[in-house]
Amino acid sequence: MAEWAITWAGVAGAGDTPALRIIDEQTPQLKPPCPNNGKIAILGAAMHRVFLEQAIPEPGEALSIEGEEAVHALRVKRLREGDAVRLLDGAGVVAEARIDGVERVPRASRGGGSSVRLMVVSRSEEPRPEPWLEVLTATPKGARVDEMIDQLSQIGAGSWGPLRTERGIVDPRPAKLDRLERLAREAAKQSGRAWLMRIAPERTLGQALGDGGAENIVADASGEPYHAAGGAGARGGAVRLLVGPEGGWTSGELAAARAGGAVIARFGPHTMRIETAAVAGAAVIMAGATARG
Repeated sequence: MAEWAITWAGVAGAGDTPALRIIDEQTPQLKPPCPNNGKIAILGAAMHRVFLEQAIPEPGEALSIEGEEAVHALRVKRLREGDAVRLLDGAGVVAEARIDGVERVPRASRGGGSSVRLMVVSRSEEPRPEPWLEVLTATPKGARVDEMIDQLSQIGAGSWGPLRTERGIVDPRPAKLDRLERLAREAAKQSGRAWLMRIAPERTLGQALGDGGAENIVADASGEPYHAAGGAGARGGAVRLLVGPEGGWTSGELAAARAGGAVIARFGPHTMRIETAAVAGAAVIMAGATARG
């Protein structure tokens, strides 16, 4: 059973009062007695986030959410009229809104019985992060690809796509890519990022190397250690991290990468799984960009 530490708000001598705990995170119950008329402050409580497919309106305008977002807000988060939420559109727009009402809708509609009316309070736009990091990897097996998508999104990668290689084994079907898009959306909500990590179509190594829209970095143990200060992305723009299969790149693939002007770099002293190499490489590249910024 999860426990969340809380403390009294606005109570003189609160340091002498033992901290209370929410003993059931779904239906919070407080251990009595409760001073200050039951007013408490939950440490580290985060505003609930809602990902919208529709455009976010201007402050003072209203919108409604239904379906899974409405169900999650009302039944899981137990939000009520007057509560604040943060709205994300995945393309840089971030807004804060207030729940203005809850209405019942026909069961046949997508809302599952509820529609939440929101009033936009503030709205801002965040620029696209630089460098914009594209990650292309051979696809890990099973649930490992799910973990990779979640972690890449939290780190701040701009997109992930499957990379077809000579030694690759897993060939993701369209249904799997659709599921990964849903995972990326949930990870964006959890981490609060303004720009959604996109799931890109499958590409071959040749297609990736031939795309001049980004600086290519090929992760391989034969390369020099990656140095953020002089590495790709130093001029901003886009960076593309390429991670091969667990069997490694073939000599022909590495030769093609070098001939195509890619940087061959390693991100640690040990052999890594696909998902580990992708996450470690992305973290190093993004951290280097942050340090330069």
